[in-house]
Amino acid sequence: MRWDLKGWAALHALALLLFFTWWFGYWQGLDEGIFWWFNQRLVTVQGFAEFVAFVNQRWIDGAVALLMAAFVFRHAWEVTGRERAKIGCLLLLMAGCFSLQAAAGKALPIERASPTIVYEQAERISQLVPDIKAKDASGSSFPSDHGIGFATFLLFACYRFPRRYLYVVAPLVFALAMPRVMSGAHWFTDFICGSLPLALITGAWLFHTPLAHRLTEAMVTPVEKLLAKWRLQG
Repeated sequence: MRWDLKGWAALHALALLLFFTWWFGYWQGLDEGIFWWFNQRLVTVQGFAEFVAFVNQRWIDGAVALLMAAFVFRHAWEVTGRERAKIGCLLLLMAGCFSLQAAAGKALPIERASPTIVYEQAERISQLVPDIKAKDASGSSFPSDHGIGFATFLLFACYRFPRRYLYVVAPLVFALAMPRVMSGAHWFTDFICGSLPLALITGAWLFHTPLAHRLTEAMVTPVEKLLAKWRLQG
């Protein structure tokens, strides 16, 4: 694969646009509006606080991760031989990219507390629904590690999964990322202007340069042997 300079530059430009429009405060009104819209409904809509608490439990995160893995395995089941091994390589790349992006996010010299900490008068699901242990606050919310995981999965889905999968994956990723916003643990822009730009930059280097192809070719033979040993080669 050759360098695609236009695609590479476009993804970097979009990532920088999202980040710096946030940095200069252009998203603040939307951030506050989204937070208060959900926060008020925790006490005005019957059952909403219980729903938000339920979907913000740690075991739900594990279930979501298994659901994402199921999409990958479903795709792998449709192919055989070396193509299945390449999907195994994609899983390894996905895990590696998530780790690198999470480390990069933590290295950013940005301290931003979640809205439930910024606004002391905000409703907290941990107080409204004390029987459920759910996340509703973070001392360092930007970027969202939760969002990095979703953005990374969506990135690989866009570039490597069959197009028909996106009709399910894209809305699903958006829906599954919202619980942290609904609880006030994260601002909306922790995802859109923090997690997503990291994924865009990763996508630029992986899929608009020869990098992903070379990494896959370097890993595919060992993965192929491993699948054959486990009788999963197909």
